[in-house]
Amino acid sequence: MGGVAKAEGVTLVQQSDGAIQVYRHVNMRLAGQTLWLRSGDHRGVLEIATDACSFAGDVKRCLPFMTTLHQHGKTHKIALEHGMVYLNLTGAVQQLPHSSQQIEAHGAVVLLHTLHGTYVSVKGTLDK
Repeated sequence: MGGVAKAEGVTLVQQSDGAIQVYRHVNMRLAGQTLWLRSGDHRGVLEIATDACSFAGDVKRCLPFMTTLHQHGKTHKIALEHGMVYLNLTGAVQQLPHSSQQIEAHGAVVLLHTLHGTYVSVKGTLDK
């Protein structure tokens, strides 16, 4: 998967205090093993570097090993408790492993939980 693919999606961030922010029109760019998420207002970029990828059927699943927020000219490493990146590189809808949720054709789903208790979920469709 050495090429570059672009997508647009929605990112939901739920803080540990219950506050929720929804970011629509997030530009998603996959380059190799790194997923880049740029907010619609272009003020922030979340970089998710993945590794330890495997396949569950036709769904590629990878562990995020480094997550970095680039915002206001500064870079902040985000410590993760756990997370998963799912990619459906096929032209058909696929079932996420161990879930009732489906992932669209050429879709991406990201689920992250930070050490500070913030949940980040991302869903989008990659360009074909």
